[in-house]
Amino acid sequence: MDPFVYLTGDRFPMIRDMGWNQVDEVYTHHDRLLDFDVFVFVTKGSMQVIEGTTEYIINEKEHLFLKRGLHHWGRPETVPGTAWYWVHFNAPVHDYSSYKEHSPLPEIDFFYPDHYAYRFPMPKHGTSPFHRTLENRLQMLVEDFQKPKEHGMVQLSIQVYQLFLELHKSTKEYNRATKSVGKGATVTGRVMTFLKQHTDEDFDSTKLSSHLNLNYSYVSATFKTQTGLSIIEAHTKLRINKAIDWMRNTSLNVSEISERLGYKNPYYFSRVFKKVIGESPSSYMSNFYRNK
Repeated sequence: MDPFVYLTGDRFPMIRDMGWNQVDEVYTHHDRLLDFDVFVFVTKGSMQVIEGTTEYIINEKEHLFLKRGLHHWGRPETVPGTAWYWVHFNAPVHDYSSYKEHSPLPEIDFFYPDHYAYRFPMPKHGTSPFHRTLENRLQMLVEDFQKPKEHGMVQLSIQVYQLFLELHKSTKEYNRATKSVGKGATVTGRVMTFLKQHTDEDFDSTKLSSHLNLNYSYVSATFKTQTGLSIIEAHTKLRINKAIDWMRNTSLNVSEISERLGYKNPYYFSRVFKKVIGESPSSYMSNFYRNK
């Protein structure tokens, strides 16, 4: 079984229980098989836990996600004085067949119908500069948990979701900074830079390949693996994103926007827009107040 705990862009994890614990003697992690996921953050000492056949040592200012359905157990190796916070929660869904495996590219940040239908794995075990603030954050959440109030568990779940998102982002950035960036990620970044510089014209694979001095088949396959999108899909969404920006912040009409983006005619632009967004440009423009 995949050991990673996944979150999604369209639902938050539902909190079941959370708290803090400290042991004065050598501690052995519970032997159990749970129907919920667990987040552990050690604030002092060192905890030993085994998931399936994989052993983890969670040191001070480190976290670990334990996945539902996997056997969790331990040996008497958690040192006296160890303290930790724990969160028991249910991941939002367990059938991910309709979810994309990649989050939307930051440069393509407008809403379209399936924008939020993606999943992402939480970093299994580790630390980052963000972890230095986790103890205070978790302490406040535990205090809120102990004060029942209307919609309290919903609010708590949303706050934990925000905390997990920040942890995911910080750990990812920390790993990138402390490890060499892979060639694939470098290629993807160069492709996005090129596409953003050429949103006002049709995509030209030959021009991109020449600019990068790389074989297009390699570039295309690498980009797809890294982002889950084809280069043409990314280029199209960047163009539509620019169109939406003009719709919101200028008085340009559909024909003028189409021309500025280099589309052959406004009818073709409208077809592309509707395919990406799910409605025509004129319909989309009628849904918001335009800045003059």
